Amino acid sequence: MRSLAAASTPLPASEALSSQHSGIAAIPIARRVLMLLAMLVLPCLAARAQENRLLPTSDWAYDYIVRLQQRGHLLELNPTAVPYRHGDIWAALRQMDRSDLAAPERHWVRLLERAVAPEEGTAVGYTFEAAARLINSHRLDVVRPLGDSLRFFWHGTPATVYLDTGSLVAEFGLWQDRYYDDDPDGLDTALRLLARSDHTYVGYHSSLVSVYGGRWNQHWGVPGEEATLLSDNPRSQDQLAIRLGKGSLTVRAVLSELDSITSRGDFTGRAGDDTVRVETRRRYLAAHRWDYRPSRRLLISFMESVLYSGANATLSLKYFNPVHPFAFVVDNSPKNEENNGFVAGLLWAQLGRLTVHGQLTVDDIRLQRGTGNESVTFGFAGSMAYALRMVDLKATLTAITARAYNAPQPEGKYLYLKRGLASQFSDYVAGSAGVDIYLDRFLPGLRLAPRMDMLWQGARDIRQPFPSNDAVLDNILDGTVQRTVRGSLQVAYQPVAWWWLRLDGGLNSTWNADNVRSAQQSRFVGLVSSGLRLKIDYPVKL
Repeated sequence: MRSLAAASTPLPASEALSSQHSGIAAIPIARRVLMLLAMLVLPCLAARAQENRLLPTSDWAYDYIVRLQQRGHLLELNPTAVPYRHGDIWAALRQMDRSDLAAPERHWVRLLERAVAPEEGTAVGYTFEAAARLINSHRLDVVRPLGDSLRFFWHGTPATVYLDTGSLVAEFGLWQDRYYDDDPDGLDTALRLLARSDHTYVGYHSSLVSVYGGRWNQHWGVPGEEATLLSDNPRSQDQLAIRLGKGSLTVRAVLSELDSITSRGDFTGRAGDDTVRVETRRRYLAAHRWDYRPSRRLLISFMESVLYSGANATLSLKYFNPVHPFAFVVDNSPKNEENNGFVAGLLWAQLGRLTVHGQLTVDDIRLQRGTGNESVTFGFAGSMAYALRMVDLKATLTAITARAYNAPQPEGKYLYLKRGLASQFSDYVAGSAGVDIYLDRFLPGLRLAPRMDMLWQGARDIRQPFPSNDAVLDNILDGTVQRTVRGSLQVAYQPVAWWWLRLDGGLNSTWNADNVRSAQQSRFVGLVSSGLRLKIDYPVKL
């Protein structure tokens, strides 16, 4: 037996190493696993909360993020893939060069910091938000008004609760919206108390990998602008999403569960009918995106998606796999589902003060029988913004062909609860030009924006039956084209992070209204929206 003196004498390095190995080997395997997990998890719990919460794509903060990105700031964030994590926004704000910011830019930064500032340690929080919109239209789109009665739509979240710790996050959101029950284009998405579980998910994030599962919106385009493959136009879907890589190369994959369709061709979103008791086909959407960023001011993306369906369709590993090109998957054996596929390219670039963005999605190339003409079914969306010290000059252009997002099989329509997964409409050309004038020097948070919108709408619609191959129709702007020109003035005022007010008033002049030749209409369309938000974060020591 070794004496106390001998025991206190340091062992030779080789003997000490051997002793450590034998000690580790003596530890049971289960205990070793628990020790390894503790080594991985405990540092995360002790560190600053990484703010893995997702900022909803409809949040007001994106307006300010886009303005700063157009001025060369916050480009650590992908300018065409949202939602962002709170922590990513905070990190980008910390890296900003603030030596030469104008008065409006300083105000925008302050608002964003108050919105996403992280807590120390594990964060538990609660958010209450209440807002309302007043408009003299049944539809909230001011360029496409429907009816002329005055409508009041309140919305908000009476309960958003979250736990954010280390690399892990869990969030529960309950969203109420009067528009759920009154949407003229989509199906009702809320049965009880005009509310649905929304922006509810669990997630894991690290610098190389992010994995989230739950219900939230994604938008593959500049926030607030059109996106042609995956947009936040539909109601949020239940989905799995993964991001791999960092820096100049990233890969994203999304697999979403959509609403089913009956053998009669009815979507199963309406409560109280018998659609759930008849034969149905289940519908899913899978999407991939590969991003290459050779510099902070250039982004090139290849994107693809497929809407697959069938009586026995389910979540599919072959569609979720981000390195499976859909072109070599959808029609190969085994083919167990019907499918409708799309491919897209995206370019975002910044040249000094000029920012350009464009994306093109191609659905299919069809040969119209009896005409000898090839027609490409596509959707295009692009924008240009020129940023000055106190002013932004902006222009947008969108073109969607007549057959876009439609399919011969009803279950292949690019819809979720009758709302478009990309654009809500097809067969149109729309453009806008405007000026954003920032008056923070006189009144912090004040913006004026004169704008001109133009919309040329053909007679086709995604929700119509798909035309036969021998049907004679124009590839875009088919039939009698409705033409709308709108001149408007927008006013926005947000002095603090917890309250905002926006006004949009303009005169719509329409020719061939409702695609009826010589029908003319002129009307004022006004939208007033305001809201307030209360956020409570409480750090918890674990």
